[in-house]
Amino acid sequence: MAINMIGSAPIGAAAVRRDRSNGFLVSAVVLTLAVPVFAWTLWAAHSRSASSDAQAALNGSLSELLATVTTAQSSMRGYVLSGTDAFLSPYRQAVADFPANLDAVTQTLATARADGEQIEVAEDSAQQAMDFFQTVVTTRTETGFDAASGLVTGGVGRQFMADLRGTTQELKTASAAIIADNTRFERFLTWLQLGVFVPAIAAAAYLAMLASRRQRQLRAGADLLSDLMDAAPVGTAFFGSDRKLLRANAEFAQIVSANAATSPGRWLLPVIERVLANRQTHTDREFVFGDANERRAVVSAFPTRAATKGTGGVGVFVMETTELHRTASELDETSHRLTAIADNIPQLGWMAQPSGEIVWHNRRWFDYTGTTPEHMAAEGWSSIIEPAHAERVDEGYRSAIASGEPWEDTFPLRAVDGTFRWFLTQAVPIRDVDGAILRWFGTNTDVTKQRALEEEFLAAKEVAENANRAKSQFIANMSHELRTPLSAVIGYAEMLEEEVEDLGQTHLLPDLKKIEGNARHLLSLINDVLDLSKIEAERMDLYAETFDLATVLEEVGSTVGSLIAKKDNRLVIEHVGTLGEMHSDQVKIRQCLLNLLSNASKFTENGTITLSAHRSSDGSRDWISLAVTDSGIGMTPEQVERLFERFAQADETTTRKFGGTGLGLAITRAFCRLLGGDIGVASVEGEGTTFTIQIPAVAEEEGQDEPIAPTGGDATVPGPAGTVLAIDDDPHARDLVTRFLTKEGFAVRTASDGVAGLEMARAIVPDVILLDVTMPKKDGWSVLAELKADPRLSTVPVVMVSSLDEKRIGYALGASDYLVKPVDWDRLKDVMDRYREPPGALVLAIDDDEDTLGRYASMLQRLGFEFASATNGRLGLQRVAERRPALILLDLNMPVMDGFDFLKELRAQAEWADIPVVVLSSKDLTTDERHALSTAADQILSKSEVSLRQLAERMREAMTSLNGSAPGH
Repeated sequence: MAINMIGSAPIGAAAVRRDRSNGFLVSAVVLTLAVPVFAWTLWAAHSRSASSDAQAALNGSLSELLATVTTAQSSMRGYVLSGTDAFLSPYRQAVADFPANLDAVTQTLATARADGEQIEVAEDSAQQAMDFFQTVVTTRTETGFDAASGLVTGGVGRQFMADLRGTTQELKTASAAIIADNTRFERFLTWLQLGVFVPAIAAAAYLAMLASRRQRQLRAGADLLSDLMDAAPVGTAFFGSDRKLLRANAEFAQIVSANAATSPGRWLLPVIERVLANRQTHTDREFVFGDANERRAVVSAFPTRAATKGTGGVGVFVMETTELHRTASELDETSHRLTAIADNIPQLGWMAQPSGEIVWHNRRWFDYTGTTPEHMAAEGWSSIIEPAHAERVDEGYRSAIASGEPWEDTFPLRAVDGTFRWFLTQAVPIRDVDGAILRWFGTNTDVTKQRALEEEFLAAKEVAENANRAKSQFIANMSHELRTPLSAVIGYAEMLEEEVEDLGQTHLLPDLKKIEGNARHLLSLINDVLDLSKIEAERMDLYAETFDLATVLEEVGSTVGSLIAKKDNRLVIEHVGTLGEMHSDQVKIRQCLLNLLSNASKFTENGTITLSAHRSSDGSRDWISLAVTDSGIGMTPEQVERLFERFAQADETTTRKFGGTGLGLAITRAFCRLLGGDIGVASVEGEGTTFTIQIPAVAEEEGQDEPIAPTGGDATVPGPAGTVLAIDDDPHARDLVTRFLTKEGFAVRTASDGVAGLEMARAIVPDVILLDVTMPKKDGWSVLAELKADPRLSTVPVVMVSSLDEKRIGYALGASDYLVKPVDWDRLKDVMDRYREPPGALVLAIDDDEDTLGRYASMLQRLGFEFASATNGRLGLQRVAERRPALILLDLNMPVMDGFDFLKELRAQAEWADIPVVVLSSKDLTTDERHALSTAADQILSKSEVSLRQLAERMREAMTSLNGSAPGH
């Protein structure tokens, strides 16, 4: 079958011939019936002609309407299948033409004798179809292929189109009946005009004119049809009843003749035959054609009205769908691949609507849970999640859906066997290019094993932490237990030294000093072990204070002077420029320098040891550089590498020859880093070694308030005066303090625990209180707090005497001074001198160590003080109640009532609130304990660092700070 592009004239040729025949018949009738009959016939012929014209116009407008809607349907289907904008152009044109088509139908209805209700049905069907097509296009654009395809395959659009085509066909059938009726009547008029001669001529002329007009109308309709066909986005053609092509547009020719080797009759002729046979429309039939390259097309065919007697022709719409089919196949293949991937990932997978409604689960979900899609659609996750977690999970999920943020949670899911396993559930929103959420994709990853391992790890971690705490507690307890007898040894050695001097038996002094020196050396080893345990447990605290660096260097030099001189070495202290002040932990800086200087003196003979310092700035902060240089034996590079390891020295021969534990340098480096700096070393074997410390001039403190240091005058109290209360659970400590302070002229009272100390303080209201920290019943911090809270005792100076170096907390709690056990009696004497009152001043010592209380009593009585003691805080309170002391010496660790509770009780009484309390304790304090003493103790002294003389001096300072001034001693 050849394809020819021909005009539209052949379509109306038969109609023109029929009109001419009718005109001749009408003319014969008119000639026979005369002029009125001819006039009437003219009128009747004109009326029936107008009716036929109206019917033709109505049919044309209906055809245009159907063509527009059909174009919209075809374009919509193409866009749904491909998603490309190429199909939207004809669709939008059809949408734009649709209102005009509806208006044309309405206008022609006014002149045509058509069923108005059917016209409304046709218009409604067309409008509903166009609205549906718009819904599909919008859905495809906003939601995607699946949703749009679901709408198309749902059949709603097809129903609208079927209704439109059915109603249109019914209207055309009715119109054809009207036209046929008009034709029959026109034939009757023709026969009537043949009987009227003259009118027949006029009738013939009129019919000729009418025919000419009809011809013009047909040509105009043909031109319009030609334009429509040429502009149509689909192939359009008309075939006659003889199966020959009458008219076709370029699109039809391009599709059908694209493969010249293939006759289009193979697939088009069967469709044409079926339409000609049953005169019914066949729509949306897909055909495959093409030999070399398979092509696809969708064909719609409909019957056309015959122009002359006989069977009408066939109209054909053809839309090629080759690319659409290929795109759909690719989409199907992609969908299958994604489904296969989702079903085989190790996680349970699911997808949800933007609203959060879960609409899909992968195969592994159903394998694990044993559920079905129907079950999940009806029950959701409520039967899968463990009930204890359901509400929390639901709240978290809905919150994520509402916010559009990714969701993550961990909870148990029930397996097919009824057991629960833990899953890490994650969901992320999938968004379009505009950021709108299209759907959610989620996974559930089985983390049961990981969770079990985590629980095992946490359990093991807890066991390890408990073991570490037990180790630290053991070391702390052992250190305290070792410090207590050492305090007694050192204290009695000092007492014996003084008594030997008083008796003139100076030949015993060297042996006594050896006892004291070795005891202090052993104490330093214990302190090193305790410091190491704190470092390992990361419990070593930084307590910054402001001090003059040059003064500290001189004091350190004075302290190690005799040690350096033992091997005929010379100490040189030098610094460039003004060193100024530092705000750092003075105690740790001293210990670092003492460790380095002690090390240098150990490995140097007949040489020079230099301690140098200088201050520099890097623009943002000042730095202090402290260097200790010796001219000793030096070290090899291998020895330097392991120098800062714990329990390690240069080598075994060094240990055998020079001794030592190997902890000093390790502790020094830890302190330097705690202070915000570090330490380095440079050494040449046989020439000497230089250790250099670099630390910031202002240390960074971690949110700790700097305790307020006690104030006190420099004047000392002369003569025996004042009552001292010593609170310490160590009887040896109490004995030593008593003996020493008695010698110094103080009246000493003691208490062996915090409770006794508080009671004694309230009873006697001493002039000074010496207070240990670590005591049973109530520790020194509690005692100090109570002392400062007691209106009667709050002004009594309190000197803390403890084996714990916790000066800051003691000062913060209100201690007047702080001495570290073993007590340095010179320092104790200096303290007590500050608190010395006229004869009769009472010093209360609260300590559970009888030896310590004995030493306090001896010292204070020798100094002219009255002395009272208590072995715990409660007894101390009783002593205070019996007689107000001028000062209280307080230990912290005591039975019955420790030093903390004693201070708390003491300070709670308004009449005791001003009694100075000196805390003397060997307890290692926590940060909370330090803060607890911030307003209670006047001074806090470490028993391991203060001598009895120093204790006496601190006592005097505490008393002086209370009394404003006192006579000299």
